[in-house]
Amino acid sequence: MSSVSLSARRDVRRHSRALARRHGDVGVHLARIHASLQLDGIEPVQGALADMFGSFGKDSAALKAAALQLAAPRLGDRLVRRFQLWVAAQALPPITPLATRWSLLVSASADTPTRSRRCGADDSRRLAAQFLAAFAVHEEGAQVQFLHHCLTCQDRLAFMIARREILKRQDHLPDGWINVQNELQAEGGLV
Repeated sequence: MSSVSLSARRDVRRHSRALARRHGDVGVHLARIHASLQLDGIEPVQGALADMFGSFGKDSAALKAAALQLAAPRLGDRLVRRFQLWVAAQALPPITPLATRWSLLVSASADTPTRSRRCGADDSRRLAAQFLAAFAVHEEGAQVQFLHHCLTCQDRLAFMIARREILKRQDHLPDGWINVQNELQAEGGLV
């Protein structure tokens, strides 16, 4: 992990501790969003923004719009549209699908997919990339560990990313993949 990442993680933790004491402090919310933007991936920023939207209501629409504008380049269009619905609305409820594992003041709802609660999309992409690197050099045990993760966490995203890349490289999936695919489909379908 780079020194920039370590420093940003420390900053996020520091601002999170301050936020736990002062939920309504605009400066702490904004500092946490800024620190989250220094980290890789979407989840840290989304979690910090969800906490801000959960702390402020209609009377803070301009503040929420400014924070969303700051985070928008990282979030992507779909998430931006979901947050925009809450800019001029009451505060996010304490349980919301917009929360992530990085959220402190709001929590993910039960209708959030199992994979999202156990590991985020950023983690799924990273795990798939790590597995593919190990698979390319025929690393012993990598496939078993990866498939176990996919089943345990219902990580369909990591599975589908790795599956697609393997099928680009060879005609068929290795042993065990069809069984895992069938189990993941039975649990809620593959995309």
